[in-house]
Amino acid sequence: MKLFPDPRRIVTGHDDKGRSIVVADSTISCEPTPIKCNFAVLYETHKFPASNNEWVDPTTTRTADLSNKDGVVLRVVDFPPNTATIYHRTVSLDFGILHEGEITCHLDDGVRIDMKPGDVCVQRGTIHGWTNYTDKPARVYFILTAAEPVQINGQELGSDGFKREEVESGGK
Repeated sequence: MKLFPDPRRIVTGHDDKGRSIVVADSTISCEPTPIKCNFAVLYETHKFPASNNEWVDPTTTRTADLSNKDGVVLRVVDFPPNTATIYHRTVSLDFGILHEGEITCHLDDGVRIDMKPGDVCVQRGTIHGWTNYTDKPARVYFILTAAEPVQINGQELGSDGFKREEVESGGK
């Protein structure tokens, strides 16, 4: 079930003379997932720094993880009313920007962070979950950037809390 209109994604680039152009302008379908929220990958890169030299639409390739180890993922996530999602960790540095509605971030130590539109949560490889306690949907834009795994007392904390097939999106 759609919670919000599909987001419009506009991508710029250059023509063969070096002039600025729009290379893509369309809506990207925000689809339901098994983890109780809808999402769509709006853009993804697979190297750092990214290349602006050629245009290959990253939404034509299915994303098989929440983050990627070599680049950046821009994802929109729509949370239904009165819904909790999975506790999880990604090997990434994430910026969650609440666009509409209200959402609560839970950390594994019991900390609860209530967010309002315009708030930004910077996730640094922590176990966390999201809950929408309200009767209205919430939309968050997430930017996940490649990062080194967190090391605690010589132990590496890797991705956790989800199955890859539950978080695949986009493409074919």
